[in-house]
Amino acid sequence: MGLLPIVEKGKPMACHDDWPLFYMNDFSRLGLVVTRLAQAVAVLEANGYRVLDNGRMLQVDNVEQLPAVFAALSQHQVEYELSDLISCVYQG
Repeated sequence: MGLLPIVEKGKPMACHDDWPLFYMNDFSRLGLVVTRLAQAVAVLEANGYRVLDNGRMLQVDNVEQLPAVFAALSQHQVEYELSDLISCVYQG
């Protein structure tokens, strides 16, 4: 079981406490970027998925579950993409 971060496209995102401020190698955090966060959370919860941390984390059992998550979002016209969320870490 794991947690997939969910963020709204175009909204500023603060660095998380568990992300480094400086990192010498590649560092990335895969997340789900959606067009309308509140609607995405409502759709996911209505389809039986657990959304934690005030709508910021989707609980997933395994990677095989993701196509069903994407299908639920698509059926409700919620645009989404999997993307690297790291923009505030200096990689020098």
